Amino acid sequence: MRTLVETAAEGRRPGLALALLSGTYSEPEDFVREGFPAAVRSHGIEADIVMAGVSAAHFADGSIVERIRSHVVLPARERGCERIWLVGISLGGLAALSFAARHEDDLDGIVLLAPYPATRDLLREVDAAGGLAQWKSQGHAGEGDLEREAWSWLAGARAHRLPVHCYLASGDRFASGQRRMGEALDERRVHELPGGHDWSSWGRMWQAFLDESKGALQ
Repeated sequence: MRTLVETAAEGRRPGLALALLSGTYSEPEDFVREGFPAAVRSHGIEADIVMAGVSAAHFADGSIVERIRSHVVLPARERGCERIWLVGISLGGLAALSFAARHEDDLDGIVLLAPYPATRDLLREVDAAGGLAQWKSQGHAGEGDLEREAWSWLAGARAHRLPVHCYLASGDRFASGQRRMGEALDERRVHELPGGHDWSSWGRMWQAFLDESKGALQ
C-alpha cells in the first residue's frame, strides 16, 4: 500500500492522525491535488495526514485490513498519534469498515465519503432477509469475507460506540446501497448532498465534515 504523509508543523507532535483511503482508481496524490490536506489546515486542525491508495486487488487477496494496519495505523502510533480517524472514499470507505470490524479499538472515528457499499449479491441478500438486523441474526457474518464482516459490524451495537459519519450524493450510482448503510448509523451523522460519484462531490463532503466536526478533531 503506497502512502503519502503530511505531518503537522515542524517541532509539534499532534495527537491526531487523519488517514485518507482512496477509491479504486485514485492515487494518494489525488488527495493533495483536490485540496484535502489544505482543507484540514484551513480549519486550524493540527493533524498528521496520511493518504493511502486502496486497490480492488487488496480486497481480492484479503490483505486490505493488514495493509491499513501496517502502513497507516502502526506508523501513526510510532509518530506519537494517539487518535486515529479513517476517512474512506468509495472503496476506501468499505476498507475503513472492514478494518473497524477487526480492529475497532484502534480507531477514534470513521468518515465515509460516498462509500462503495458492497456487491449487488450482498445487497440482495440483505434485502431478502428483511433488513440488516434480520440478516445479521440469520448468521450471515461470514468471517473471512471482508464485505460481510463490514456489514455485520455495521449491524452490531458496537458500531454505534465509534462515531461513523456517512456522506452520500443523491446522484451517486451507489446511493441506494449507501442509504442502507446509513440506516445502521446515527441519523444525525448521515448527510445526503447533491452531486455524483466524483472528486467534486467528495470535496464538498470533506468540507462539510470539517465544518461540522472541527471541534471533535481539535
